[in-house]
Amino acid sequence: MDTSNHILLTKTRAEEHEEDIWGNFFIPPYYERLLLKSSTKSTYFVGKRGCGKTMLLKYLSYQTRFSRKRVEIPENELEHIGIYWRIDTHFCNAMNERNKTEAEWINIFENYFTLVVSLEICKALYTISTSNYQDFSSQDYLDLQLTSLKDFELNIPTTITELEKYLNSKIRIFNSWISNIEVIQQPTLPPGRYFIDTLISDIKNNPKLSNVNFYIYIDEIENLLKYQRRFMNTILKHSQRPFIVNFTSKVFIDENMTLGSESINATHDYFYRNLDELMKEDERKLFFSEVFLTNLILAFGDPASNNVQIVTNERMISARKHDAYMRYILTEMSKKFPDKTYKQLSIDALKIPRIYDKLIERINKALKDKEYNITSYIEEYSNYHEALIVLPSILARRTNNIDSVISEFIDFLHGRNSKFNDWIHNNLFGALLELYRPYNTICPLYSGFNTFYTMANGNLRHFLILCYKTLEINEMFELSNDHFSTEIQSQAAYEASNELIKEIRTLGKFGEHLRIFTLRIGGIFKALQENPLLSEPEQNQFTINSGNRSFSTYELDFISEAQKHSILIEVVETKSKNGIGQDIRDFILNPIYAPYFNISYRKKRKIEISVEDFECLISGNESDYRKLHNKLTKQNFSKDNEQIQLGLI
Repeated sequence: MDTSNHILLTKTRAEEHEEDIWGNFFIPPYYERLLLKSSTKSTYFVGKRGCGKTMLLKYLSYQTRFSRKRVEIPENELEHIGIYWRIDTHFCNAMNERNKTEAEWINIFENYFTLVVSLEICKALYTISTSNYQDFSSQDYLDLQLTSLKDFELNIPTTITELEKYLNSKIRIFNSWISNIEVIQQPTLPPGRYFIDTLISDIKNNPKLSNVNFYIYIDEIENLLKYQRRFMNTILKHSQRPFIVNFTSKVFIDENMTLGSESINATHDYFYRNLDELMKEDERKLFFSEVFLTNLILAFGDPASNNVQIVTNERMISARKHDAYMRYILTEMSKKFPDKTYKQLSIDALKIPRIYDKLIERINKALKDKEYNITSYIEEYSNYHEALIVLPSILARRTNNIDSVISEFIDFLHGRNSKFNDWIHNNLFGALLELYRPYNTICPLYSGFNTFYTMANGNLRHFLILCYKTLEINEMFELSNDHFSTEIQSQAAYEASNELIKEIRTLGKFGEHLRIFTLRIGGIFKALQENPLLSEPEQNQFTINSGNRSFSTYELDFISEAQKHSILIEVVETKSKNGIGQDIRDFILNPIYAPYFNISYRKKRKIEISVEDFECLISGNESDYRKLHNKLTKQNFSKDNEQIQLGLI
């Protein structure tokens, strides 16, 4: 793989792509359902990290819609000129207090908004004039007159080229002033929203631009300060063509007040679009596959091929719904990332001498003084693998009679009705995990297309990281990319999970605390799943449904951040209240972290903890956590193993 191709296949975040993504954006199946081109009011997009939200906004922006790579640009493209604005959180947070009243800051923030948006409008017109759009040339751009701007009496230029220079200068002055607001006199700035309206009005007075509409897409609106959010709500409340403001955030923010007495709501003021919920499950699985396979073509094949065109062309969405096409895509993914049945995984496991010998040793130990020769039983049959793997845990349970268990085992080998059918169904996954756990980084249960898709849990970025990591390791061994072995996939799953665990420290305001929490709760689940009895296998959820108090503000904020960054996934099991006055809710640790802890990625069983236990998990010291760990797992660990569980590495 050459360097350029390698770089392409490491871009799993929208921020790593250029502003112009024409030909590199894969049209999601819900695109037509967004109804963006015909929208006459604002849209509020919600989607967790990795859902493709930012790439969608980049696709809607003028840099992409009027890309020089776009050969034909329809005349009506002017009716939807998108401007993508990702908020500078640090800079916006600086616009607070510092001997200024909130009313003063509102005016200052409005000035900032005006400068940024006005400059982007100028840049958009320049981009249009240099694109393949036929009805607005570079000369038309230079001839554009903005005569009304002189009425502001601030020496604002009335030509588009000089206005862009003026706005760039004002933004530099504004940034310097905000950084030194205590010692620098406030500069003279264009007067807020009215300036934008006047600018657009002058633009529309040009016959070639009479149909322009500007759609501002503000990313990560949740990161604004409260007064800033209320200002933006006010702008959204009064949005209409030719100037419409749209919001995006990872989770829906319930701050709906404007600067006045009004509020915004989805009924009257905006369309609510949850991108995580817009795709049906079969659409999502197909789309994830399309993205990976198309990126492979872009990296190694022909960018002009039909396989690329069908995914990057809005008009081809219907063609992607044909059964033959869907079967082809999913079959290609299954070929590259072959899934193995649990039966085949059982057969493979018993071919490994150290696993087979250890299993037989555990069985013989459980049989105690009984005169059973397990190896003699299985030599006569070919269907013993699954039953043999769960046998040690079944024998170890005190409630089971050894003779009865062996009798059931023999019945199973003979194909007769046996309890082993249920025991295999309930315990095989956990038993396989237990067999591979001592070897830590490679467990074949984390391989296969369907497994990767399940572990990604609806997150496109996580799915691509799993696939790209597989490709990367495969390339290291100079193997064919036609398909990837179970071992390569398993190693990739661990390495991807490990990287994402490390990444948590960079997420949001609780970064490192979120990482420690993840290591702690994951460590508890790992310890629980190490129980050789497998009486409660695959515990990877928890419910907070007891305690002597309600959640603190900090704890609720922590849960919100963990959900925002998809570390925890919440499932509301019931609307009934528990003893602490909260809805009983299940929280699932994101399955993408399962390979790191060597635990199950499947949603199966849960543990119950109190509010006080949760407090210990997120803010307790190591001594407190050890006590909680032992209380919940009822196991004692060696010092080395305990350190691994506590996340001290």
